[in-house]
Amino acid sequence: MRKLLVLGVCAAAAAVVVCELPEGQADADPHTSRPQEIQSVALEGRDLPVAALRSVLVTHTGDPLDSTKLTTDRIALEAALVSSGYLGAKVEAAQVLLDASGGAYVTFALTPGSLFHVREVKVTGAHASETGIMTIGRGDVVRSDRLEQARAALTTRLASRGKPETVSVRLVSDPLTSTADIVLVASN
Repeated sequence: MRKLLVLGVCAAAAAVVVCELPEGQADADPHTSRPQEIQSVALEGRDLPVAALRSVLVTHTGDPLDSTKLTTDRIALEAALVSSGYLGAKVEAAQVLLDASGGAYVTFALTPGSLFHVREVKVTGAHASETGIMTIGRGDVVRSDRLEQARAALTTRLASRGKPETVSVRLVSDPLTSTADIVLVASN
């Protein structure tokens, strides 16, 4: 009986709002838009770093619909997930729904997959006594900024030892265990 009473009150409140609309406005669309104008951009998926992902988008509310920008956004979203450690991330092409007035509602379906962690770090092309302390190690999340930090630190360490070396990073991932081996390759 209580549920019925609550529904009755809600219906009455809604009727009051409709009755208070100015004449001729009851059928107006409150979200009028120009044709092909972006009304919203949604990211669909679980456990997403939403703020970081939104920061890479070039498509924004109010922009005209642009398929080139949507393709750029899909690639940027996938790259952002991979650089955050989701090495198996997939982002589907944007789904666009148009409302009656032509407003565009964009949705990207994201599947981040597993977060990858470092299994092992190896250095090739330099003696262990020349490498110093590694800035990335077993168990760390495989993030691109951490890989770059480790590469730069090794390059600096080798240069301080009189070894003008170029250091590159090779990543060998294992999707079954969500781990990756990091190989820092020093060469002249």
